[in-house]
Amino acid sequence: MFFRGTYFHNFRNLISERREWTLGFNLITGPNGAGKTNFLEGLNLISGWGPFERSAKISNLARWTRDGERSSASLWGGVDGEERCEIFASLSIRCQLRCDDKIAGATEMRGRVPVLSFLSDHMSLMKGGAYHRRQLLDRVGALISPSYARRLYDYKHALRQKTALLRRYCDTRIVDKLLVSLGSWIWMTREEIAKLIWSELDFFVNLLAVPMDFSFERGGGGLEKNPRDDFKRSLLMKRDREKASKIPLVGPQRDDLKFFCDGIDASMSLSRGQSRRAASALMLASARLVERCLGRKPVLIFDEISSELDESGRGAILDSLLATECQVFATTTEPMEYSGLNTYKMQDGRFV
Repeated sequence: MFFRGTYFHNFRNLISERREWTLGFNLITGPNGAGKTNFLEGLNLISGWGPFERSAKISNLARWTRDGERSSASLWGGVDGEERCEIFASLSIRCQLRCDDKIAGATEMRGRVPVLSFLSDHMSLMKGGAYHRRQLLDRVGALISPSYARRLYDYKHALRQKTALLRRYCDTRIVDKLLVSLGSWIWMTREEIAKLIWSELDFFVNLLAVPMDFSFERGGGGLEKNPRDDFKRSLLMKRDREKASKIPLVGPQRDDLKFFCDGIDASMSLSRGQSRRAASALMLASARLVERCLGRKPVLIFDEISSELDESGRGAILDSLLATECQVFATTTEPMEYSGLNTYKMQDGRFV
């Protein structure tokens, strides 16, 4: 899939203008504050993923009017490739999506127009917190498994209920039954997704500085091989600690995906540049898995793609991205000269 055109009106600091795009690598350059990341966020919104910051209010994404009030924003994207369609997003209090003049849910849009967005902090998959690694598994899971996002949402809702009960010193056994059912399924699915992503890494070994291995670690678990039995036993073992801390200590909210180089934690053994190359390899492996499962090439979004990389590292990532033949939208503050790139410059919210 690829975007053949976009038009964003009253969105963030972007000037309303229609842009035509081609299937290929689109590199957007410009100084900080030019609107580069805002443009990428617009693509993320119309593909069903919402704003980059999960806590951001939709009503705050529109520009202020001259009277000092918030206006509504609208986003349009024309899509081509395995399917041809037009997406329209209306942003006021919430985001309403329409595809070919029919109301469409976020889950539907993610499946029809698969987009994988990787922000600058996501590039710290090796050295950053476990949240980013869980988010990678969740994004891929939501694309390749229609029920994944729904079950993850239900699990988080039940988890909030348990946290409230713990803080009130109430019995949690009823909600624990629901958490066991949902959480063990998420454990099983995340573990399988991790294995599938890893199997696709063979196509991007040129990005890895050294051979690597991985281990999926169940949050608060690991006592039994069977996920359901593991969840039950782990809950029983940690019940008193949960009551004392008033925090759920078992479940997917504490999962992690560990990486190792010769048995040593990759966060300790890899340099920052090597970590970013390895993170890029994982992202591209994820994109290849999505394409294999959906039969559609995803659109790839990279923010600050060249940060912390030397010339060799930038070349390796650009070559790998070009080889995927996916449509790519990437940003950088530093202009780059490289064969095969369609380069655009942004300044003060507009393309110049």
